[in-house]
Amino acid sequence: MSVLFIGKRFYTNRDALRDHYGRIYQLPWYWSQAGIPTQLWLIDHQSRENIVQTDDLLKIISTPVSNLAVFRQYAKQMYGYGATPVPDVVVASGDWYAGLIAYHLAKRWRARFVYDVYDKYDEFSGYWRLPGFDPFHFLLQRADARFFASRALMEQIGHDTQSDFIAPNGVDRQLFRPLDKQASRAALGLPPDVTFVGYFGGMGIDRGVDDLITAVRRLRSKGMDIELLLGGIARADMDVRQPGICYLGDVPFERMPEALASCDLLAIPYRRSRFMDAGASNKITEAIACGRPLVATRTPNFMANFPHQAEELGGMLATPGDADDLARVIGEQCERRLLVAMPQGFDWQSIADRLATSLELANPAAHSAVETEV
Repeated sequence: MSVLFIGKRFYTNRDALRDHYGRIYQLPWYWSQAGIPTQLWLIDHQSRENIVQTDDLLKIISTPVSNLAVFRQYAKQMYGYGATPVPDVVVASGDWYAGLIAYHLAKRWRARFVYDVYDKYDEFSGYWRLPGFDPFHFLLQRADARFFASRALMEQIGHDTQSDFIAPNGVDRQLFRPLDKQASRAALGLPPDVTFVGYFGGMGIDRGVDDLITAVRRLRSKGMDIELLLGGIARADMDVRQPGICYLGDVPFERMPEALASCDLLAIPYRRSRFMDAGASNKITEAIACGRPLVATRTPNFMANFPHQAEELGGMLATPGDADDLARVIGEQCERRLLVAMPQGFDWQSIADRLATSLELANPAAHSAVETEV
């Protein structure tokens, strides 16, 4: 079995290539290490770099959109693949355009088409829905197999068949692990004696950062010596320079383990929304892996994806969108410092191994053999 994996180079404000970030890099990398011939094709919307390289056994090509290299690569693979072996499986991870490229290449090669759905792509701001043609649902219907980042996302979209598989966002355990708090603070130039509640990531309204800012401000007004350590791209209407907030800006991915380890508590203050409820945030697993107490809300993003950890926290989960209840949980966690267990099977290698089994079923030869046997 051989695999072509197509995805975005830059997504969730990270560089999949330079940072070895997320499912778009980690899944094909681990498949290649398991002996599955794998090529990763990254579509680049931000730079003008044409890149061809290898990472151990993983073959990588990154083509920019700006200089039309992505279209030349598509034409080359569509009409002149040459001596390179044709893949048995084509996986697309991301927006509709990656899916359409993968779908047409799979049809051309008579390969299996797998659609990796890590978010509800049709709710992205740049989604194109043409008259009479909805590309996201077109691809969902025509995929031979589908990966979903969470069960809630799979159920919301309306799929749950033998060809649908849960592929959660995992964690790189070599990066995200318990680190010394004081050494991490020293590396980032942070004061050693402050109680920090940390949040790092997107700051859209449904992420609940506004509630977190309000909760910390109310605790400080009651005399609690506490500060919010905040990282990410702040919205224009957010005041992140007020007393009680230490704003680090957009923290580079390689510094994230130190940023998380610098905190006394780590917050996941999500609100309820159709988009967030269907999500499966990798920052939750990263926070748990760093060995810091969590401050979280009762949203499906946490409750459905981490039910055992939610049970461990019990009453120390806040009502989504309720800053007062969030302040209550922060106060309790400052005293109790309750940790939750690391979920099993959320490292990238375990996830990739499970999906490799699914890909074997998606292999045309293996698929036919299974049908014949049945």
